[in-house]
Amino acid sequence: MNQFLKVNEELGLVFGFAIVCKVNGEPYFDTQGDHIPEDAMLKASTDYMLESRESKDMHVGESVQQTVFAMPITEDTSKAFGFDGTTTGLLTAIKPTPDILEKYRDGTYT
Repeated sequence: MNQFLKVNEELGLVFGFAIVCKVNGEPYFDTQGDHIPEDAMLKASTDYMLESRESKDMHVGESVQQTVFAMPITEDTSKAFGFDGTTTGLLTAIKPTPDILEKYRDGTYT
């Protein structure tokens, strides 16, 4: 996840942004210097939710978590829903395996 926000202990879910497009209206660039525009995020997240919803541990190996919820947050959807947030991107809830969930709990994954 690009920006981990919260662990729900009861359900074993991790909430956060899988993709961040903009912060405070400015394009967001990740640690590799990549920027994903909102329109590209919408297309990619549509394909992901329809075809897979599985992800690997840091993009390596077998699937260790499944996306349970996803909401693409763009400037347009933020305005339409009356959100006051400053971040746009793909907000998700994932259900990781117990060992991966522990990495979110203990701060290994942020």
